[in-house]
Amino acid sequence: MTDHTAIPVLVPGRLNPDTLETLKGLFDVRHRQGQPVETLDEAERTAIKGVALMGVFTADMMRQLPNLEIIAHFGVGYDGVDAGYAAENGIMVTNTPDVLTEEVADTTIGLLLNTVREL
Repeated sequence: MTDHTAIPVLVPGRLNPDTLETLKGLFDVRHRQGQPVETLDEAERTAIKGVALMGVFTADMMRQLPNLEIIAHFGVGYDGVDAGYAAENGIMVTNTPDVLTEEVADTTIGLLLNTVREL
């Protein structure tokens, strides 16, 4: 069995606290909220294998992490991630589709009921 706790994962910004704690239990998390990727020293940038984030991750940011294998984007889409550059360079990009589907449907029904009943 592989020891995943040795795999360095960069969390470059804000992340749900529960998710961050879970990641810390599974990987060697480097949480650098508010610090640009280029502020990491070369050894750390070379070590990073994965990125977990909510937000933007550009091709320039990916270029600075030469051994990057995966970007896990916490959100329905991944518009903020340069998926074209990632694909060209063998970097997997994931997202969390359907995470809000039921909540959006519930909210829509609630708003419709409030409108019909003039609340």
